[in-house]
Amino acid sequence: MDDIYPIFEVMEKKGRKALATIISVKGSAYKKEGATMIFFEDGSYKGMLSAGCLETDLAIRAKKVMREQEAEILQYDLSEENDFGWGQGAGCNGTIDILLEPLTSQLIEDYRHVKKLLNSHKPVIALKRLDELGEYVFIEEEGASFGNWSGKIPVIEFTSKSGVMTEKSIFQHTYQPKPRLIVFGAGPDAIPLVTLAVETGFSVFVCDWRSDLCQKNNFPTAEHVMVGFPSELVSQLSFSSYDFVVIMSHHFQRDQEFLLHLLHGNVRYLGVLGPRERTKRLLNGEEIPTWIYSPIGAPIKAVGPEEIAVSILAEMIEVWRKPRHERVELLWTIPD
Repeated sequence: MDDIYPIFEVMEKKGRKALATIISVKGSAYKKEGATMIFFEDGSYKGMLSAGCLETDLAIRAKKVMREQEAEILQYDLSEENDFGWGQGAGCNGTIDILLEPLTSQLIEDYRHVKKLLNSHKPVIALKRLDELGEYVFIEEEGASFGNWSGKIPVIEFTSKSGVMTEKSIFQHTYQPKPRLIVFGAGPDAIPLVTLAVETGFSVFVCDWRSDLCQKNNFPTAEHVMVGFPSELVSQLSFSSYDFVVIMSHHFQRDQEFLLHLLHGNVRYLGVLGPRERTKRLLNGEEIPTWIYSPIGAPIKAVGPEEIAVSILAEMIEVWRKPRHERVELLWTIPD
């Protein structure tokens, strides 16, 4: 998911800090445009932009940026397999441009507001000027903007692709709300799915009517654990296009209630554990809509709870990574 979420957790740490963002990639690279990490004045950092090829050098350069409080753009040529590129012989067959900027008090305050918007399921577009380093603006879905920007804000269209805008020295990135996984079913096989989903970057809700199973002790990393019958649980949840739902209670009647309540819900992903014929019976013999994932999970011949969890996460990530233009309901244009 978006690298900004782990950075939110440490952004308030005392002392000077610098933010590194990939703004351009030519060729292959470990991460793409929009990837971000944070550096601290004690030499430590959070996140990564490569498989360890760049971070040590970036940490050294970040100290200069923190000391002088001036942003700079760095270019790394990782295509050389010897030490003649930039001294590391990475051999990754790509060139990466990185914006390294000091985290000023104003920028931190603005990122606090970005976090608040994302927590409200509202995407935010970030523009950063590359010809006037230090100027940036964040744009809300409704068009409101905030930041440190001089002059007119250019007309842009919502896009999931990060990078330098055509014919303009402006880097554009869209921060997406954290996807939420709602698991209906708190059996033992849900435990590895919840654990892996949290580690992958999902916010996870676990829902079940069985209080002996649906306990925080069983799902310590879940954001919420909710006990109730299907109709009660569904009425308490407000679904959005950032939601992923997995039905896996192993109880036919309850699974059927969950599924029928969700047939007209606005969710990004709805998967049902079990054979396709069972899902058809859950729908009272009706054909399974094409947007319901049944059988659930990527076809990797998974065996056992842990492998099944991996297959489900793989399928959800594939759905999440589809180009944003496919999510028509989220398109918007930013006016002058």
